Order: sequence, then C-alpha cells, then structure tokens
Amino acid sequence: MDIREFKSELISRIKELFPEAPVTAAEKRGTIIEVRADLSEKIFLEIYYNVLTGKKSYALINQNERVYGCDNYRFWHIHPEHDPSQHIPCTEPSIKDVCSKMKQVYATVIAPE
Repeated sequence: MDIREFKSELISRIKELFPEAPVTAAEKRGTIIEVRADLSEKIFLEIYYNVLTGKKSYALINQNERVYGCDNYRFWHIHPEHDPSQHIPCTEPSIKDVCSKMKQVYATVIAPE
C-alpha cells in the first residue's frame, strides 16, 4: 500500500469512527506519514507508517500513556488495553480492524471514566 492509499483509508476510517476529532497528517520525504486524531485534550490516536521500512504503529493515548496499541516493531503484536506493556503476537490487522478496536477501547475503557 502506498502512502497516499494508507493516508486516505486511515483518515476516512478515523472520521467515520470519531467524527468530531480533528485529524492532522504530516508527510515526511514522501515515505513517512504521521497521523494524529485528538479525541479530547488528553486523549488521542497516533499512527505512523514508513513505506520504505514497512514500519507501522497504531496507538490510543490517554494522558500521555498508551492505553492500547498495535505495531510491527520486530514482529506484529498488540499492546492490550488491560496491560499495554505486553506484546501479544498477532497478524497484521487491517486499518479497519485496528481503528475499530481503538474505538471499542475508547468507548469501554476511557470514556466511562
């Protein structure tokens, strides 16, 4: 997937799931994209993709701490919401799946607080 396709699909999915969240995207050298969606003052989604290395990282952040994440540093793994310090092996998730999971974690873990 090239950077334009990734950016388009990701932003579309974020806007569908978090319609009120402002989304910013920064491209670097045409090979890296960093996307941030601010869900509130202290809660945001942070996504990174490097086309050259294939590195992808998805994170839901609350008060500067990862609440949930998924990335392929060394191998694809999930940082689960019950203990984000863990690295649970997984296959690469689709953008749709990882964004839906972040929405579910936001709704059930963060929002009720």
